[in-house]
Amino acid sequence: MQKQKAPVIDGAWGTWSPFGTCSRTCGGGIKTAIRECNRPEPKNGGKYCVGRRMKFKSCNTEPCSKLKKDFRDEQCADFDGKHFNINGLPTNVRWVPKYSGILMKDRCKLFCRVAGNTAYYQLRDRVIDGTPCGPDTNDICVQGLCRQAGCDHVLNSKARRDKCGVCGGDNSSCKTVAGTFNTVHYGYNVVVRIPAGATNIDVRQHSYSGKPEDDNYLALSNSQGDFILNGDFVVSMFKREIKVGNAVIEYSGSDNTIERINSTDRIEQEITLQVLSVGNLYNPDVRYTFNIPIEDKPQQFYWNAYGPWQPCSKLCQGERKRKPVCTRESDQLTVSDQRCDRIPQPEPISEPCSTECELRWHIARKSECTAQCGLGYRTLEIYCSKYSRLEGKIEKVDDRFCSSQPKPSTREKCTGDCNVGGWRYSAWTECSKSCGGGTRRRRAMCVNTYNDVLDDSKCSQQEKLTVQRCSDFLCPQWKTGDWSECLVTCGKGHKHRQTWCQFGEDRLNDRFCDPETKPESVQTCQQQECASWQVGPWGQCTMTCGQGYQMRAVKCVVGTYVSVVDDNECNAATRPTDTQVNLAVPSPAFASVRTEWKPLEWKPYRPHCWKWVSLICHTCPFLSGEFKVFCCSLVAIAVCLIFKAGNVTVSPFPTVMQCSVTCGQGKATRQVICINYSDQLVDRSECDPDDLPATEQDCSMSPCHPNSHDYGRPIHPFLYPDHRLKLHPGGSPNRNRAHIPGGNQWRIGPWGACSSTCAGGFQRRVVVCQDENGYTANNCDEKSKPMEQRSCESGPCPQWAYGNWGECTKPCGAGTRTRLVVCQRPNGERFTDLSCEILDKPPDREQCNVQDCPRDAAWSAGPWSSCSVSCGRGQKHRSVYCLSKEGRHVEEDYCKHLAKPNVQKKCRGGRCPKWKAGDWGQCSVSCGQGVQRRTVRCHSGTPKATEEAECDPAGRPPPQRDCHLPECPTHRWAAGEWQACMKTCGEASRYRKVVCVDENKQLQNSGYCDASKRPPEIESCGLPPCEYVWITGEWSECSVTCGKGYRQRLVSCSEIYTGKDHYEYGYQNTVNCPGTQPPNIQPCYLGECPVSASWRVGNWGSCSVTCGVGVMHRSVQCLTNDDQVSSLCHADLKPEERRTCHNVHDCELPRSCKDVKNLKGVTEDGEYFLQVKGKTLKVYCSGMQTDSPKEYVTLVNGDAENFSEVYGYRLHNPTECPYNGSRREDCQCRKDYTAAGFSTFSKVRLDLNTMQIITTDLQFAQTHDGRPVPYATAGDCYSAAKCPQGRFSIDLYGTGLSLTATAKWLSQGNYAVSEIQKSPDGTKVVGKCGGYCGKCTPSSGTGLDVQVL
Repeated sequence: MQKQKAPVIDGAWGTWSPFGTCSRTCGGGIKTAIRECNRPEPKNGGKYCVGRRMKFKSCNTEPCSKLKKDFRDEQCADFDGKHFNINGLPTNVRWVPKYSGILMKDRCKLFCRVAGNTAYYQLRDRVIDGTPCGPDTNDICVQGLCRQAGCDHVLNSKARRDKCGVCGGDNSSCKTVAGTFNTVHYGYNVVVRIPAGATNIDVRQHSYSGKPEDDNYLALSNSQGDFILNGDFVVSMFKREIKVGNAVIEYSGSDNTIERINSTDRIEQEITLQVLSVGNLYNPDVRYTFNIPIEDKPQQFYWNAYGPWQPCSKLCQGERKRKPVCTRESDQLTVSDQRCDRIPQPEPISEPCSTECELRWHIARKSECTAQCGLGYRTLEIYCSKYSRLEGKIEKVDDRFCSSQPKPSTREKCTGDCNVGGWRYSAWTECSKSCGGGTRRRRAMCVNTYNDVLDDSKCSQQEKLTVQRCSDFLCPQWKTGDWSECLVTCGKGHKHRQTWCQFGEDRLNDRFCDPETKPESVQTCQQQECASWQVGPWGQCTMTCGQGYQMRAVKCVVGTYVSVVDDNECNAATRPTDTQVNLAVPSPAFASVRTEWKPLEWKPYRPHCWKWVSLICHTCPFLSGEFKVFCCSLVAIAVCLIFKAGNVTVSPFPTVMQCSVTCGQGKATRQVICINYSDQLVDRSECDPDDLPATEQDCSMSPCHPNSHDYGRPIHPFLYPDHRLKLHPGGSPNRNRAHIPGGNQWRIGPWGACSSTCAGGFQRRVVVCQDENGYTANNCDEKSKPMEQRSCESGPCPQWAYGNWGECTKPCGAGTRTRLVVCQRPNGERFTDLSCEILDKPPDREQCNVQDCPRDAAWSAGPWSSCSVSCGRGQKHRSVYCLSKEGRHVEEDYCKHLAKPNVQKKCRGGRCPKWKAGDWGQCSVSCGQGVQRRTVRCHSGTPKATEEAECDPAGRPPPQRDCHLPECPTHRWAAGEWQACMKTCGEASRYRKVVCVDENKQLQNSGYCDASKRPPEIESCGLPPCEYVWITGEWSECSVTCGKGYRQRLVSCSEIYTGKDHYEYGYQNTVNCPGTQPPNIQPCYLGECPVSASWRVGNWGSCSVTCGVGVMHRSVQCLTNDDQVSSLCHADLKPEERRTCHNVHDCELPRSCKDVKNLKGVTEDGEYFLQVKGKTLKVYCSGMQTDSPKEYVTLVNGDAENFSEVYGYRLHNPTECPYNGSRREDCQCRKDYTAAGFSTFSKVRLDLNTMQIITTDLQFAQTHDGRPVPYATAGDCYSAAKCPQGRFSIDLYGTGLSLTATAKWLSQGNYAVSEIQKSPDGTKVVGKCGGYCGKCTPSSGTGLDVQVL
C-alpha cells in the first residue's frame, strides 16, 4: 500500500507579545514587542511568514538631567578597568566613546577609545536601543541599525529644533542679534557678550588682505573671564571643538581667509567674544549673529492681512489674493499660524491680475479649398492663444486655458472661383546637388479649370512654388589619418598620411568626394640640417716639374657654424677626391735641391699620341741616362708619362714593386694597359708597340735565414716586416744630398707611396750618385749611402666578418635565411664592401628547410602546470607535441610550417610577504646623542596577520638608528620674587615667575631645563580663615496698590576684610555664609481693592459698503480690573458701537491711470483720484498720451524732506571717525569719490500691483551734484570705523501712504553700516549710511513697500 504524502502547511503569525521594558530611563528609550510564526508553524516545505517579527515604540522620552552622563559614555564606562589582555593597556584603563573616523554603517556598534590615547576598539556588536547614532544627529540606534528620530526622542518623528533651540518650535521664542566690529587696539578687544540661552551662534572674521594671516584672531572667554579659545596670546591654527557645558562650539582655526566660530547648540552660560589684534594692527572685520530668547511674557499675535500674494487664479483676466499671516506684535515677526488659531481671519485682500492679456481661440492656418470650382470645404488649424494687448503678441498656450470659451469648428465651407486661375506645374528637375543641400525647380503656368492659359496675375492669390530644397543631408567627407614620421633623418623630406572618402560609418570610393577639397596626403618636412662634404683649397704640387699631385682637406661638416662630424655622417659615394694629378712643366725650380737637369730640346707630342699606363704604383723622379721619366702616385692607378729626347722612348719598371718572395731571388710582374691622355682605356692597338713596357723583371730580396720558415714564401700583406726609416741625426737644410769628398755625392728623391694600403708595406725612393755637375758617378761612398727603402704602417687590412644564420622564413617547403656580413678590421672598425675583396665575400643569404611540408600534422598542447612560485612572479609550463592526423607523435619538423603554441607563460602567485617600516620617530633626546625608533613588521598585503618568520630576516630594515643633535647647553631654573598674596584671609595662593635660562642668563625654552628640579611657582599664603556675613538690602514697595502683592530685597553673602581700618564687603558664594539665607521676597497686603469697571472698545470693522454710505461696527464692553464682565459702568458714558461710513468720491473711481484715460477719455497729465486697495488715493498720472501711463505720488513736503545722498569726501586715514561723526569742512579728507551724488524728489513712482515705490525712477528727481542717487538710498566712502556720512530722507506725510512694517534696509559693501530711524506711523524715515566703501538700499531691491493709510 503506497504511503500518503503529507500536506504542505504554510506558516502564519501568532499574536504580538506585550511591549517589554524600556531600554532607557530618560532621553528616549525603546520598547520591543515580538511575535512568532507559530499559528501554525510551516511544515512539509511550507512557506515561512512574511512581514516583520519585531515592532518598536518610544518610551521615557523626557530629557535627561544635564548632570547625567551621556548614554554612550555610560556604556563605555561599564568597561572601565577591563583591559582584555591588550598589550600596553593599564589595569585601571578608562574607556570613553569614539565618534570620529567611524563608518556610517558602524555607528550603532559600541566603539570606545582609551582615555588619553588614540587607540580604540569595538567593545560590543551594538549599542543599547535608544542610543543616539552620533553627537550631531537626533537619530537613534534600534537593534544595531540607525533609525530616524526627532528632537523629541520619538522614533520616526520629524520634529526638529527651530533657530531658537526649541524642539518643534516656530522660531517665535527668540530674536536675532547681529552686528559688526571693526575697531582696532593692540591686544584683546571685547566684541560682544553672548548671553546664556543663545543659539545658532555664527561669528566670522574676514581677513584684511585676503590671506589667512592678517594679525586679527577671534577669541572666547567664559563667564569667569577665563579664556576658552586663543587666550594668553596663543592662537590655534587648526580646526577644533570647544565644549561649553553640553554645547559644542566649532572653531575653523586661524589659518583661514575667513576665520569662523559657530554653534547650533544652546549655550547654558554667558561667553564673551573677543578679537586679538597684533602686528600691523589692521582693522578687524568681525560679523556676528546669534539668537536670544525673548522675555518670558505673554505675546500678542494678530492676523496680518498683507501677507504674500498668492498665484493668479487665471492665466489672463484673473484675480489674486493676499494670504493672511500670523504676526507677533512686538517685532512684526511672521510666526506659525497656530498662534492665531483662536483669532478670526480677516477677509482676504484681492485684486485683478494678468489684466494686460486675454485668452482666445486663434486660427493659425487655413488649408486650400478642396474644390477649385464650386462648393468645397477647408480645414482650420486652431489653438488657444494668449494675446498681449501691450505688446500685440500672440503666444500659443495649452487648450485647457480656453476651455471656458466654445472652440470654433476646425472645418468650414468654401467656394472655388471657377473663373479664377490656378498654377499648373511641370515635373521637378533633378536636385542641383546630390548632398549638402541643393535645390530643384519646376515651371508653373496659370490656367483656369478649362486648362486655358491665363495671365500670371490671375493666379496671384495662390502661392507659386517653383523652387524647393532637396538633398538636405551631409555629403561624403574626406577623412585623414595621422601623419607618418618624416622619411628623412636630416634636411628636407616628406611625410605621408592616409586620405579616404567617408559617409557616416562607411568608406566610399574617392570619386564620391570632391577632388578639389581632398586634403594633401604628402607634406614636406624639415629635419635638422644634413651633414655635407666640405673641401679645402688644393695644396702645392708635390713636383715642381713634370707630373706631381696635389692634396686638399676633405671634411664632413654640419650646420650653420660648420661643426666637423664623423665621416660616417656624410654620403661616402659623393665624397670629393682629396688628391689630384698635376702635370707641371720642367723648370729651373728643380734646382732648389741642388740637382741640375741637363737642358734638352723637348719635342711636342703628336695630336693622337697614346700612353702606356702601369697599374702598379711607383715613385718619381727616375733618372736613367738621357731620359727623364716622371711617375706620380694616384689613389688606385699610377700614370707613367714619357718625355721623348730624340727618337728613343723608354718606360722603365717602377722603383717600388712587389716581389714574388720575401727573401732571395724572385720575379716582379706588372700589368700594362693602353689609355689616352684623358686617362680613358683604349684598345692596345692605339699605343705604339715599340713603347710597350716590360711586364716582368727579376727582383732580389734580402738573403734568407736558414731557420726561417718564411724562406721563399710569397709576400702576405699582414706578415711583411716593419722597416722603419732612420733619419740622419742632426738634420740639415740640404737633406736631399749626402756629401762625399772629391765632389761626388748621393742624391735622393722623395719617398714613394706605401706598397700596401694596409697590413704594413714599404716605401722606396731613388738614391743616385752624382758628380758636382749632376752627372751619374760611380765612386760614392757605399757606407754613407742613404736608405732606399723603409717600412710603412697603415694598420691591418679589413677582412670579411659574418654572424650566425637567422631563423628560416619557412619551416618547410624551401625558405630563406640571412646573416650579417660586414667588411671590418680586427678592432671592429667597419668599412664599405669595396675595401675588402668583393670576390671573397661570404654569402649573406641561403636556402633552408627545403623538405616538403607534411599536410596532416598539427600541434597539440597539454595542460598548464601550476605556477612555479607561491608568491611573486613565476612561470607556468606545458608540453607541446606534433601529432599526426591519426594522433601519433611525429617529429616536430612535420609541424614547423605551423605556428608553435607557447610552452611557457608568466604567472603571479600571491603577494610575497615583505618588510614594511614606519616613519622614524623623534630623537629620544632634544640635544646630544640619542636614538630614533620605528616600527618594522612583516606585511603580506592581506588582512590576516603575518608572522615575522615569513619574511627574509636578512632583509629586515633596522628598527633603530642613532641621532645626533647639537650639543646640550647648560641650563638652569631661575625664580623671581614672590608676589603679594591676593587675599587677607582664607584659602589663597601667591605666585612667582620661574624661567629656564642658559649660562648667559638668556631666556630659553623650558624643555632645556630638568623638569624634576623646577622650583614651585605657586604656594599657599597660610592666611587665617575668613569671616562671612549675610548682607540684606531695603525692602521694595509692594508690587500692588491694593490686594495681595509682594515686595523684594537684595540678599547676598559677603566676606569681611578685617585687616583694614574699616570693614569692606566682597560678594561670595552663598555656601560660605553661616546659617540659613534670609528671605529675599515677602508677601504684602494693602487691603481689599475697590471694585471698579470701565468701558473697553475694540477696533472699528470695515465699512458695510465699498462705495456710498454704509455702517461700521466695533465691540464695546464693561469690564472690571480683572477683565470680568460688569454692569457697574455708566450707560451715559458708553462709547458708540456703530457709525456711518461713506465714500466721499464717486463709487466708480478708476483703479489706475490707464483706467482714467480709457474710462474718462482724459489725455492730460495731472492729479486724479484712484481707488487703491479699497481706499481713495490722490495720484499724479504721467504719460497720459501714451498707451501705458504711469502713477506717481506727489510728495507734499517737497524735495526739502525727500532726498538721497552719496557723500563725496574720503578721509586720509579711514580708520578714524573724527569730530564724533559730524561733518566738518576742514576735515583731513579729499573729495574724490566717483560714485558721489545728491538728488531731490518732488514725486515718486508707485507700482499699484506690488504696492512699492520704484526707487530707481528719477523722472521727477533733480540731481544737484555728481551722479543721480535712487530714492531711499545713501552711502559714502568716508571711513571704515562706523562713521556714516551719506544721508537720505523720506517724508510721505499727506500722501495717504506709509511704509509697511516689513520695509527694511540692507547694508552693502566693505565696513558698511547704517542708522535708520522710522516714525511710529511709518510716514517719515531718515537714514545715515556709509562704509569704506558702503551704502544702504531697501532690502527688497528697487522697491520700497508701502501701504494705504
